[in-house]
Amino acid sequence: MISSVWTLQPGAEVPPRQLPIGRPIANTRFYVLDERNAPVPAGVSGQLHIGGVGVARGYLGLDELTAERFIDNPFVAGDRLYRSGDLARYRPDGQLEFIGRNDFQVKLRGIRLELSEIEARLDLVPGIRTSVALIVGDSAQNQRLVACCVTDSAVDESALRAHLATTLSSAVMPSAYLWLDALPLTVNGKVDRVVLATLADQDLAERQVNLGSPRDHIELALYQIWKDLLLVPQIGIRDNFFNVGGTSIAAIKMAYEIGRAFAVEVPVRVIIGHPTIEALGGWLRTGASLTSAQGNLIEFRRGAGQRNVVCIHPAGGTAFCYLSLAKELPESIGVYGVQSPGLNPGESTEPSVEAMADAYLRRIAPLTSQPLILTGLSFGGLVAYEMARRLTAAGHRQVTVVLLDTQGSDDPGFRQQIGTVDMAEFRDKLVRFNGMYPGIEDAQVERYFHLYNHNRLAMAAYECAPHAGRIVLIQAREGFSRTQLHELRSFWRRRAGDGYKARLVHGGHWDMLESAEVHRVSQTLRQELQRFDTQEAQ
Repeated sequence: MISSVWTLQPGAEVPPRQLPIGRPIANTRFYVLDERNAPVPAGVSGQLHIGGVGVARGYLGLDELTAERFIDNPFVAGDRLYRSGDLARYRPDGQLEFIGRNDFQVKLRGIRLELSEIEARLDLVPGIRTSVALIVGDSAQNQRLVACCVTDSAVDESALRAHLATTLSSAVMPSAYLWLDALPLTVNGKVDRVVLATLADQDLAERQVNLGSPRDHIELALYQIWKDLLLVPQIGIRDNFFNVGGTSIAAIKMAYEIGRAFAVEVPVRVIIGHPTIEALGGWLRTGASLTSAQGNLIEFRRGAGQRNVVCIHPAGGTAFCYLSLAKELPESIGVYGVQSPGLNPGESTEPSVEAMADAYLRRIAPLTSQPLILTGLSFGGLVAYEMARRLTAAGHRQVTVVLLDTQGSDDPGFRQQIGTVDMAEFRDKLVRFNGMYPGIEDAQVERYFHLYNHNRLAMAAYECAPHAGRIVLIQAREGFSRTQLHELRSFWRRRAGDGYKARLVHGGHWDMLESAEVHRVSQTLRQELQRFDTQEAQ
């Protein structure tokens, strides 16, 4: 069945690799939808659904397959849609681009991957003739993403990783490469993925023995801690903690276990700044400390130094909740977190949102010379908003604030309802969000408790003045009525002086950073980063 057409205008340049699908023919409609049958933004991949008069009733005599592939159109009453199984996305010019089949959609450590999209990125790299991406490993904890590549000439892996980092997030970057003269084929002429997986497993095992083994007692002890905590039997000393299953909570536990094993205090930001066994071993040998050098600024990733995302702590004061978001953004993007003064013994808190904005702007001053996204969850969004207001007023034109479920209202009673919580409620929150872990001291819980309430009072006292720049609001759908969602969008729209956009994500407040929804959040940030490129080209 023909359902689309793409026209090449006379004199137009033919795309070098991927021809677009084009646009639907007459009496046909296209929908690019996610797994919940919700439309995805332009540039984001989803499954192509086809509607219109050309859609058949179903498969003759195959009721089960018909029910799977033919669904009611959620947008047009009485209409039907055909689930094509094709992955596609809309290009900026409105043309539809084919990415691959969703037969090769997989999950790696809870993150959904589209292997065909990774392969398409690999095939654009000079020197790579064709590629296959696949997951290898005999358990969920031991899985790795491997790129099997056939090349015309030698390819430098470091240059390849740098090239892919401009379009792929660290969460979907291949952790290993298998170089082949040709892909193994089945008797039917298709790629033999079983043979490829065996070859990749053998190659990974050889690398583990030859290149990734601990070299002294410090690295051996760290290796054992990592293996026990992450439940990953094969770890190399250069494997990134956050690419082999490490999370923000795991980083906290890791810091505790290393501190106990070596009788030293290990701040969690040391794990973030030294995310490999090799780097952590070096830190332990020298006894170096990041406290004086970094202060309350955490470097999740330095990036290429041309685009930066700065994430401001929520009311709890820590910025580790943004680790999943940092992993989802391209490796070329610098990603930083700002933590609240008062987390550590002897630190003084800032008295207000305005004072925090001033202090944090001084801390990130070297980053403001490049296009910048300021973002924050809940209370962190208010501080990010005030920082963006001040930067824009000072003449910075390439600054966007992205608010992650940050509340606001013109109702005077709204802020009056924001009060402090007692210790019992606070401990309940810590347990619910995995903030309680073995070894946490009562004094530390007490500091967190006072800091949380301090920030809640700062939130209640803050008044959102108008902003001359751009505002992007990402809202959690769960827990809010349609009226509440609309009122919040209107509140922030009235304060945006240079463009406004709102996006909804599924799930609740914390789901947008700790579930599959973080992918949608990262896609919105990617689009905002691309806007900077468009502005520079004009």
